Amino acid sequence: MQEHTQGDSTKESPIYTRQMYELGYSRKSWRSSRRLLARCIREGKPGPILDIGCGLGFFVECCYKFGISCIGLEGSEYAVQAARKREPNLNMKHHYLENPFPFEDGTFSIVMCNQIIEHLNKEVARKVLRESYRVLSEGGTLIIYSPSIYNKKEAMHPIHINLHSPKSLKKELEEFGFKKVKSFNKSLKFELGLFNPLNKVIRILFALLPLPFLSASANCVATKINDVESQAGV
Repeated sequence: MQEHTQGDSTKESPIYTRQMYELGYSRKSWRSSRRLLARCIREGKPGPILDIGCGLGFFVECCYKFGISCIGLEGSEYAVQAARKREPNLNMKHHYLENPFPFEDGTFSIVMCNQIIEHLNKEVARKVLRESYRVLSEGGTLIIYSPSIYNKKEAMHPIHINLHSPKSLKKELEEFGFKKVKSFNKSLKFELGLFNPLNKVIRILFALLPLPFLSASANCVATKINDVESQAGV
């Protein structure tokens, strides 16, 4: 089966409005981001974290609560102001992702990209991956959470304009120099009652043989390793 992406470089990357944030995030808090921080601790190395498209800043706030340095970039001025009103000490910057990140090379140990690349048109998404590589230090980690193109429910969402399969996302990351790209995904789940008995079978099959078309997500971890270290087996 040919791997592909659903991307349109002519579409503008949407920026959430106040109403969209209030509708989608009214019940969330920094506590909902603890699993993301746990992933950073497991997969990354100590050091500052960059959260791309940080929304209302819950992950940035989670890091702050645990004493970890984290900066968030967000295109919605409303979201940045709302986060600072909730917690004035949060380090968040109003920034459009089509522009270069306002940081020096090698600034961060970890870059978090949580449910954001699917909202960016293909050209902007590629810029984000390129800039993520640039601002990561050697041995730094990029963590991506995103729906899979095979997830039909997510693919139908009108602002999901750049969906990947696990394989196509890995290929794109490797184009920008990332190494050791590994996926961590869940299997598709049928919501209809008739198909519920199949969910357990699919979950077991996916665990044994993670076929891309059975994946609900295109989540992955990738590492910035220069060619010398890569050849040395580091």
